[in-house]
Formats: sequence, structure tokens, C-alpha cells
Amino acid sequence: MCLNQTKAIAIIFIDTSMAPAISNDLKERIIHLYYTNQMTMEQIRDILNCSLGLIYNTICNFRDFGQVTNPFARKTGRPPSLSNEDLLFLTTLLDANPSLYLDELQQKLHDIRDINTSLATISRALHSINLSRKAISTAAAERDQELWAIWEGMMAEYTDPDVFVALDESAVDNKIGQRDHGWSPVGMQCVRRMSFLRGVRYSILPALSTDGIIALEIIEGSVTKDKFLKFLREQVVCNLFVLIP
Repeated sequence: MCLNQTKAIAIIFIDTSMAPAISNDLKERIIHLYYTNQMTMEQIRDILNCSLGLIYNTICNFRDFGQVTNPFARKTGRPPSLSNEDLLFLTTLLDANPSLYLDELQQKLHDIRDINTSLATISRALHSINLSRKAISTAAAERDQELWAIWEGMMAEYTDPDVFVALDESAVDNKIGQRDHGWSPVGMQCVRRMSFLRGVRYSILPALSTDGIIALEIIEGSVTKDKFLKFLREQVVCNLFVLIP
């Protein structure tokens, strides 16, 4: 006769995740209750449901350093894969060319500094030094800020908006391959200085006054000096004489 024997198997799940970080708001609340409300550590423990050790360490940090955390505490966890020199190297690369892709930065780290690291590590490192990826705003290399300031000063003497006619060229071109996103510090515009070289395009040249669009020309290719002067003579000036009573 065979007896079936059943064995009970106990499965124990062990949570190996790290304890959540204690927020500074909670620590500042501890300081407020201890110094302002004159509460004891035991009373603070019961109200905030935290340990006496946390309360004691927070009060000591505030007494010794004037803040709820120890500024000289050693950071825990793995050491960073990229050193400060590596971060400076990445910053220098992006200052020269803010449109570099992560894989290009990865290749330059390998070729120049002999560092093999992942794209995710590079991305986290860039965010740690307050760099974010955003749309690029191009600035003409030929722009002269001094002449621009002189022109603004000359235009300031005109106060009647009816004397102004605004002309601005717009176009559709094949700027395929030009990158429109790059890296720059958080809160700062990403600007890449480059020559405005374009391919074949159609140019739209409108003239706008306080009465609306008074002239419009669509030109295949770029607007040259001769085409622009012809547009002024044959369309803009003629329409202005019609509008002026």
C-alpha cells in the first residue's frame, strides 16, 4: 500500500529594493516641530510616524550645518561611470556643435578618451549637468550686433506706424540633413552658428503695411538684389501711391 505524502513548500518573498529616500520637506517639518513648537523627539515620532534616529540625525545636521542634510556626507551607490573631466569633455564638444547625437558623443568618448559607455549613461550625464535637448535656433554667422543696434537707434525716431512697410522673405527649400535639435543648458536657447546655405527653393516675398498685404511675389529660387529692387519698383511703390490719398 502506497501512501501519498504531501509536502508543504513555503515560498518567502524578500523585498530587496532600497528604502525610499526621505524628503527634505519631512526633515524641515521635524525642525519646525522641534524648535518652534518645542516638541520632544517622542512627540515628533508619533506625529510624523518616523524613527527617532531620523529625528536625531536631522536635528544634529541642522545644529551643525544649518540645514537638514549633511553637505559632506558620502554619496552611496555605484561611482559614476563618467568623471568630471569626461563631463567637461562632453560640454566642450556640445559647445562647439550642439547638434551632436548621443551615438556620436559615445564614439568620441571611445576614440579620444578611450571610454566605453552606454547611450543611457551619456544621456543621464548630460541631464545631471543641466543640459536638455531642444529645437535649434540658428543664427547667421554674418550677423553684426553693432550695426543692428545702430539701425534700431535710427528707427526709434519714427513713431507713426503707417510709415512702415514690412518685407520678409519666406521660402520652402530642401534643407534635408540639417539637424533641428541639440543640447544646451536648461533654460537657455540652443543656438548653432552656421552659414545659411540652401538648395533649390521657392521664395515668397510679401509686403505688409497697416492696411494689410499690399504686394506679393512668388519667385523660383533665391531673391537676388535685382529681383528685390524690381519688386519694390513695380509692386510696392505703385501700390503705395494708390493707397496714399
